[in-house]
Amino acid sequence: MKLGRILKNDKIEYGVQYENNWYKQDVNDDLHFLEQYQQNSLILTSHENLKDMEFEWLPPLARPGKILCVGRNYADHSKEQGKSPETKPIIFSKYSTSMVGHMSVIPYPSHTNNLDYEVELGVVIGKTASKLKSINEAWDHIFGYTICNDLTARDVQKSEKQWTMGKAFDNSLPIGPYIIPSDTIPKPTNNEIWLTINGEKRQLDNTNNMIFSIPYLIYYISQNITLEPTDIILTGTPAGVGFYMSPKNTLRQGDQISSGVSSIGELRFSIK
Repeated sequence: MKLGRILKNDKIEYGVQYENNWYKQDVNDDLHFLEQYQQNSLILTSHENLKDMEFEWLPPLARPGKILCVGRNYADHSKEQGKSPETKPIIFSKYSTSMVGHMSVIPYPSHTNNLDYEVELGVVIGKTASKLKSINEAWDHIFGYTICNDLTARDVQKSEKQWTMGKAFDNSLPIGPYIIPSDTIPKPTNNEIWLTINGEKRQLDNTNNMIFSIPYLIYYISQNITLEPTDIILTGTPAGVGFYMSPKNTLRQGDQISSGVSSIGELRFSIK
């Protein structure tokens, strides 16, 4: 079962994808959408086959309360930058205005000459977490998982002491296509995470190689920032980003990007 949003006939629909069918849900906001699933009140009666529909994928949530991101959470990504592995998580933010959906065509942003890619596993919070007492209990606060790409204006990021302007600009967060509820798949602690550009493999690693695990990140953040349902955490990207290649090989107009996490699925978008 996969939860998401689409634009169909100029109307936004929250719905469930089950096999190849789309089940529209009678909700109009993110929180009630997650609650319907948690309360086993999703409606799985009338449906349409996705192959027969004309629609556009939207970000699976419209306005997450917070989008928190983790920098340099794979050791090889630190190494390719000439840095030692981090001793505590680097936390920064993106915003709901950063998000675009699966299959989006993203205009190359005018404020950068080095648009870079970063595939990431996204964690959606389903239960409030504040000052958790243990790392292991963090699993109970996860609603589900999605795929993200932390597009980065690398030259802007490098020119400033904080990362916001280089990370949180409009259209900088392809996300989706949907959310996989956490109770429908095993914990994604041993998943292949990958990205290709025009069919060329650029990033390939395993979520088991995160420096700071998914539950640790939730535990760590909750000590100072209350996490609430609909919040999203991007858990970091592996090595292989274009800026640190020799020579640099960041995104160009016309590029077709595909990224994925093995138990979640595939997220695609392009640059124009």
